[in-house]
Order: sequence, then C-alpha cells, then structure tokens
Amino acid sequence: MKKIFTIGAFVVVATVTTIILTAGISNDRYNGGGKDLVQELYEQAVKQNDALETIEDDIDKFYKKRQEALEKYNAYHSYHSRYYQDAKSTAAGITDMAAKQRANDIITQSETRYNARIANWQSAIATLTASEKELNGLHSLLKIMISEAMIDKSQSSGLPDNAKAKEVNGDVQKIIEKIKAITK
Repeated sequence: MKKIFTIGAFVVVATVTTIILTAGISNDRYNGGGKDLVQELYEQAVKQNDALETIEDDIDKFYKKRQEALEKYNAYHSYHSRYYQDAKSTAAGITDMAAKQRANDIITQSETRYNARIANWQSAIATLTASEKELNGLHSLLKIMISEAMIDKSQSSGLPDNAKAKEVNGDVQKIIEKIKAITK
C-alpha cells in the first residue's frame, strides 16, 4: 500500500510540476511551425535592407535569364538526342549485318559531328552550372551570416526571466516534503 501511495504521490508531483512550469507559456514566438528559421530571418532582413533586396532581385533575374538562355538549347538538344535514340533503335531492327553496320556507321559519324557542334554549348553549360553552385553556396552563407546576427540579438535580449521557474521549484519542493512526511 505504501509503495502504491508513493508512486501515486510521484505522479501527482510530476503532473503538478508540468502544469505549473508550462502554464501561461506561449511557444508561438519560439516555434516556427516547421519553417526554415534561417530563411525566415533572412527574409525579414531583406525587407529592411536595400542591399540585400538588390541581391535577391539580381538572383531572381539570373534564374530568369538562365531559363531563357537554356530553353531553346534544351529543346534543340532534346530533339536531336531523340533522333539518335530512334535512329539506333531503327538500326537495331535491321537484320542484314552489312546494312546494319552501315547504318550504325552513319549514325556514329553524324552523332560525332553533332557532339562537336554542341561542344561550345556543353562547355558554357558546365561553366554556368559551376557558377550556379558557387552562387548557391555563397547565398546560403549570406543567409546564415545575416540570420546568425539576428538570432544572437534575440538570444541576448529575449531570454525570459527565470524567477517564476525558481518559484515553482520552491513550490514543488514544499509539495515533495509534504508527501515525504505522509509516506514515511
């Protein structure tokens, strides 16, 4: 009986402590609801800083220009790549070995010429891709640097007073003492 009473008293103390510690606390300020807080803080900073806003506008313009620049090439390349896939498939269906070999030779020579024609584009795309990766990395670094300064300020000025927690701890200790006196 004494053991059950002790367990029951512990449950009551734990419940009361949880209720007291969490009463009146709103997590809205500290809970982003699953949002990326780095991004959220950075977006706030962009609204308040013309230089950051200009950078964001420039990045948006870059992606639009990139899309425009690659759109026609991608359609061109897709069309010609499809031709070579279909031509190889058609050649595979030729049963006469000499004719099949001649078809494959024609396809190979044509594809080699095509690859030479698009080499400049392939090089430009590789350079663009590398530059885009660098841009993304630096953009992420910028977001972290800006948001870290904001979060540091929040940490310095926003730490709540712990007087209530100390008071609650004193209250729970009194409850524990009362229960200990009963359960001796």
